[in-house]
Amino acid sequence: MSIIKVKNFSKSYGKTLAVNNVSFEVNKGDIVGFVGKNGAGKSTTIRAMLNMIFPTKGSITINGLDSVKNSKSIKKLLSYIPSEVNFHEKLKVKDIFEFYLKFENMDKSRLQSLVTYFEFDVNKRVKELSLGNSKKLAIILSLLKNKDIIIMDEPTSGLDPLMQKKFFELILKEKAKGVTIFLSSHNLSEIDRYCDRVLIIKDGIIVDDLNMEALKHSRKKTLNYICKNGSTGSIELNGDINQHIKFLSELDLEEISIIEPSAESSFISYYEEDKL
Repeated sequence: MSIIKVKNFSKSYGKTLAVNNVSFEVNKGDIVGFVGKNGAGKSTTIRAMLNMIFPTKGSITINGLDSVKNSKSIKKLLSYIPSEVNFHEKLKVKDIFEFYLKFENMDKSRLQSLVTYFEFDVNKRVKELSLGNSKKLAIILSLLKNKDIIIMDEPTSGLDPLMQKKFFELILKEKAKGVTIFLSSHNLSEIDRYCDRVLIIKDGIIVDDLNMEALKHSRKKTLNYICKNGSTGSIELNGDINQHIKFLSELDLEEISIIEPSAESSFISYYEEDKL
């Protein structure tokens, strides 16, 4: 079941075409990554989903609702984590949370659970927060809403590796509940590890739509070996594994290692000049 539908979406700023005739769908309960260079059109597309900007052409629907005509209703269905967050620097974090709880009529126990989970100090003022803690504030406010759709633009930028891991552990729990997640990120390893699909955008055009499970199975592992006489070799691990074992058993081996292509190697060609 498609929750997000982007159909022939284009966005122009004067004579500049930022996004050109983009179409894709996001199914319920999927985590879909959105990858591309800076300026490729990722944030433009996300802002149009949220009705921060209007499509020049085409349409975007979320849960069957038009992004322009039904913007208020859509905002009740989803949460959003922006790439950059700005709050009044003199405010205390706990005051922001108190206001948010009253405004949205939310569960205070969920707030406390999220604050504890992300090891967050609510007594600091916004101006005292590091980049990572500012992002934690945005994440907590977003997840506090407990919605069925989460749209995220660079959600882990600024977080340390431990918090990135904890963030995605929580996101996977949301996915298990049927939450639909649309994720823009430059962190290729997290895209590789957590996404069901990846949309790749170049110069405002979707150039590929990758099924991550199929992509992982298509990666070919390489076995490298060193013999005791100093000779070396490599074997691409495909076909009958027993044939490889038979070959290796006839060698006087010193060392072997198995290399699996990383997320970076899977995606990096799309960042090269001739592709992305």
